Amino acid sequence: MKRILVAHDGSKSSDKALKKAVEIADKFGSTLTVVAVIPELFLTELVEADRTRIFETLKSETLDMLDRIKTRTSGIKIKTVIRQGSPALEILNAAAAVKADVIVTGSHGRHGAEKFLLGSVSSKIVDHATCAVLVVK
Repeated sequence: MKRILVAHDGSKSSDKALKKAVEIADKFGSTLTVVAVIPELFLTELVEADRTRIFETLKSETLDMLDRIKTRTSGIKIKTVIRQGSPALEILNAAAAVKADVIVTGSHGRHGAEKFLLGSVSSKIVDHATCAVLVVK
């Protein structure tokens, strides 16, 4: 396991996934890429300037989050990537781009109607990944 990609969205479950990915990277001497995805803004009520301003704010917050991750995980080389789009698709694309051996992602623990209505990023990743996937609860 030389290349690990971990998905991080700022949630507690993604913090758990990051912790596990760091443990694995440390144990195997792996490189670690942390990917954060900013979802597309399909708010038709907003003019383009407002959508751009919202995106720039989200991007700035995401950069801050990734910088904090880098500072608190010393001793391991971490690369960070920000993408925009469908979270599952962009995580899979990022994994392909870095030729990840494993994708580590958190699980929000949704099930039943909530999972059906909201979808599950981790489920989509498991279903479509071309490498191993570790889902951390």
